[in-house]
Amino acid sequence: MGIFKYTQLNPVIFGNGAIGCVGDELEKAGCKKLLFVCGPNVTKAGGTIKAEQSLKEKGINFVYWNEVEPDAPSKLINKAAEFAINEGCDAVLGIGGGSCMDLAKGIALLLDKKETSIEKYLPPIPLTIQPNLPILLAPTTAGSGSEGTMVSVITHEDLGIKRALFIHASVGIVDPELTLTCPPSVTAQAGFDVLGHCIEAITAVARNPHSEVLALSALRRVRDNLEECCRNGSNLEARGEMALASNWAGLAFVNTDIHLGHCTCDSISATCHTPHGIEVAWVEPELLKLMADYVPREIKLIAEALRVELTGDETNLQVAEKAADVIHQMMRNCGVKSLKDYGKDRETVVSGAQLIMDSHLWHNCPAPMDLEKAKEFLGNIYDNYQ
Repeated sequence: MGIFKYTQLNPVIFGNGAIGCVGDELEKAGCKKLLFVCGPNVTKAGGTIKAEQSLKEKGINFVYWNEVEPDAPSKLINKAAEFAINEGCDAVLGIGGGSCMDLAKGIALLLDKKETSIEKYLPPIPLTIQPNLPILLAPTTAGSGSEGTMVSVITHEDLGIKRALFIHASVGIVDPELTLTCPPSVTAQAGFDVLGHCIEAITAVARNPHSEVLALSALRRVRDNLEECCRNGSNLEARGEMALASNWAGLAFVNTDIHLGHCTCDSISATCHTPHGIEVAWVEPELLKLMADYVPREIKLIAEALRVELTGDETNLQVAEKAADVIHQMMRNCGVKSLKDYGKDRETVVSGAQLIMDSHLWHNCPAPMDLEKAKEFLGNIYDNYQ
């Protein structure tokens, strides 16, 4: 075992009703006016009521920014930051899915800098910049784990591509009650993102025992609870297990980084414009097979966490194939359509191979990769889930 380093970037408050702790946290930080960043569906569903009550009890003012769009568009961040600056806000609370939390991180950076252009902070190699003001993040989906990671994925609209910016929350608030109104399709998309974070944290070149423990525990929770959450969204116990899984998977890949699976998703997103979580579902089964002979111990651990019954006589590839079959069945049970069902053709998908090679992330994958292998990998993703 070599030398490795692990950390947790920020404290996390977990539990039913935890969103009611917002007032206490901001009072401790000496804040006077909070910017709520959340979509209109969150307020309609009552997701902000307990937070509002806690703020009123502490005498902290607040305003809302309800314009939230998928993939955190850069110009929307600029517009929101101008609003927050003019309102005199000194803290940001993002309540929503991964894109909403990414949006909140970007707004917080510009609010701290008193600037209204996020583009300068989105070079090809991600910058690490921590704003000097409180950032509270509360997920309404069990997916990105952004409340406990430094990753913020922002769409650079002038370039038409996604870029990363490394900012972490001051406090993550994981309240399973906030996920109860998440619809089945979004629940599935978010849940498979968690699954991908687990698999990539366990198998990364930079893998370590700390991340492995968190990711395996999270993966077991996904296997045991995701389908139930899609069938019965009001099952609070299952929602709580998925909320834990999401957070722990995020904490796992903070210390390993993600790899080939997620840069392949970025490739498919650029060519097909499909939902990220569904892309993760398409990619990870083929990724397991690709890595089978390079990290056989880890693939076996993943298979066992997915409740695969192994005889002990399987080849490395057969173990990976059995794990992939389980994921494919989970996808069917959760209503995940194929690329073909989305109206995408094989040629379009394979055309994104160079985008994989242009990413720094694939270097963290234990399996070797080149342009021809990337084309074959994308072709297998298209062919093997119909």
